[in-house]
Amino acid sequence: MSSLALSVLTLTLGMYFILMGQFKITSRYFPDIYEDMKLEFGRNNKVFPFYQLTGWRPYAKNYRLTIGITEITCGIIFLLIPGRLKQLANIILLMITLGGIYTHYALHDKFDRMAPGIIFSLLLSTRFIISRHFKYLSLDQKTENIINTQDLSAQKKNN
Repeated sequence: MSSLALSVLTLTLGMYFILMGQFKITSRYFPDIYEDMKLEFGRNNKVFPFYQLTGWRPYAKNYRLTIGITEITCGIIFLLIPGRLKQLANIILLMITLGGIYTHYALHDKFDRMAPGIIFSLLLSTRFIISRHFKYLSLDQKTENIINTQDLSAQKKNN
């Protein structure tokens, strides 16, 4: 990673999503939050985003575990695995957070229930934009270096 902002954002988001996924999967460390997550996913299941399209709704437990495992997996990818997988994890987490925002909106929750999803969606979008920017910046520098090398070799031949 070529940017301090990108590194800090990636590490912070990775740790956050590992923690949030852990809240959804196990009651070992935070039993109160786990019970709250169970109740929330029971409520969220009623407005499953693809229900109108498919006519199918997952069981609340399976839905919660799938989201939790996906968040933990993507968080680990953010922390440990370099390259394109980070971009894929970023997109997956962005879709999950946007789905969470939709769910709270469909349930007519107050803004304070939607705010974390909105904030982390913006952070994931920012991380994606910064990483794409540095990718194109590094491509421009490589192209410039190749052109400069070709110019130097052409000048040596002429002299």
